Amino acid sequence: MAKSEVRGLFDDRRKLKFLKELAISSHVANSAAVAGVAVSTVYLWRERDPDFFRAWMRSLAAGYELLEMDMLERARNGVEKPVFHDGKEVATVRHYNDGVGIKLLLAHKQMVALIRAAEEDINPEQVRADLDRKLADMRTKLLGREREETPPVSDNEE
Repeated sequence: MAKSEVRGLFDDRRKLKFLKELAISSHVANSAAVAGVAVSTVYLWRERDPDFFRAWMRSLAAGYELLEMDMLERARNGVEKPVFHDGKEVATVRHYNDGVGIKLLLAHKQMVALIRAAEEDINPEQVRADLDRKLADMRTKLLGREREETPPVSDNEE
């Protein structure tokens, strides 16, 4: 087997190891270290190898999906936090982070809207026309309010 073939197999193993770790951690530098390669090397692979670039993006997506599931678990079930008295742990309380839950709901809402838009095959010209109409209505209302708020000028004031 030629030296280049051996190196290619070795690189393939390191690429696979990097991609697996990236899917778990979503952290490029840590994943490169686990694979035993420099960060610059993985970025070079990504730049030169379109298949590796696609696999990188799939691994990142999988990693963020895992993170989202962890955050969803925490938002739903909370996290046990210790309660201390006089320096000793005396109990635990379940803490819920509503902010994380709200952010997850907003992200989900946006995804649902994107999916619906894709399924409904929305016409961009129609969307633009609807937006133009709404903006024109808003402008008309705003100008009407400005006229109502501006007091009339009397002949004595001029």
